[in-house]
Amino acid sequence: MKKILSTISILICLTMVLQSCSKQRGCNDENACNFDDSAEKYDGTCIYAEPWYYDGDNDGFGDPNISITQCDQPENYVDNANGSTGFPATDFTAIDCDGISHNLFTELDNNTIVIISWVMPCSSCIADPLEVTNAVQAYATTHPGRVKFYLVDDYANTPCNGFTVWASVYGITDCTIFSDPSIDMNDYGVPGMPKTVVIAGSNHQVYFNKSESTAGLTDAIDQALIDNP
Repeated sequence: MKKILSTISILICLTMVLQSCSKQRGCNDENACNFDDSAEKYDGTCIYAEPWYYDGDNDGFGDPNISITQCDQPENYVDNANGSTGFPATDFTAIDCDGISHNLFTELDNNTIVIISWVMPCSSCIADPLEVTNAVQAYATTHPGRVKFYLVDDYANTPCNGFTVWASVYGITDCTIFSDPSIDMNDYGVPGMPKTVVIAGSNHQVYFNKSESTAGLTDAIDQALIDNP
């Protein structure tokens, strides 16, 4: 009798598993852009509406104050606000490689524009921080003391002495160097490397946020200077 009951139990479990496997999979969330009313089981493919920012001058940077949230990209709208998500930066207090403490919001409240680049010290990672170096040097002439460059080891696992030497060898200068996990690129969306952000203003706005690209960097800095004279 026990064997019969055991066999029946196994058959019931097997039937339940087979029924589960046979269910139509897809996006079964009615709030998603790609909702499939035939889907019985969620498969992780749901896509949701996102904010689009008005780009009246077609420069690729949207106005963070004018946005539409929907599934498809509207005409004259882009998916970034001044190169960012339109959200404010995340504050941090970090110790640089000279042992000096820095607080991001204090710098911004003092009307400083802060550029942060996260890099891994390798030969293929120098192009973006070099572009930042060149930009900082240019603005040092036109806007003395307004633009600061934080060069950050991406996962804070490179000792300061080695990281500093690497930057010097490749001509990455005019920067404050950090190997401190308090400056976390995860605070600025999907991690990428090199990753660069531009932050400015008493509202701590992110004006630029890109991985593996500095296209539009100086436009973002110029906008930050206009917004924060």
